[in-house]
Amino acid sequence: MNRFYILVGSNIEPDINVKKGLNLIEESTEINLEAASTPYTSKAVGMDGDDFFNQALRCTTELSFKETLSFLKAIEATCGRERDPNNKFTPRTLDLDIIHWNDFDGIMEGYKLPDPDIKKHDYISVPLAEIFQD
Repeated sequence: MNRFYILVGSNIEPDINVKKGLNLIEESTEINLEAASTPYTSKAVGMDGDDFFNQALRCTTELSFKETLSFLKAIEATCGRERDPNNKFTPRTLDLDIIHWNDFDGIMEGYKLPDPDIKKHDYISVPLAEIFQD
């Protein structure tokens, strides 16, 4: 069983998109949602835009990291997420980032884990600290 943490982010209709994304996770058989932090609001970083709604989720799954990543990307797409390969700092309907995977420390599928931004930004560290378990 894999335990992992997701950072949820949205600054386009977050009331609608975050609720829809969380419902899709909760209704799935692939991911078990164990805990969700209280919402955290932050200013947009690296771009002009509306404030971001952020939340951390503690989850478990039997899926591999790659399968989990694909599953979360599909939920983002269902919620209207469009990626711009030339600009990662854009407004978004829903962002579901894996920020911690088991006790892994290193690079997996091109992602540095745990996410180094955890130590840099309160919008990650504050909600994560609320639900984190070793």
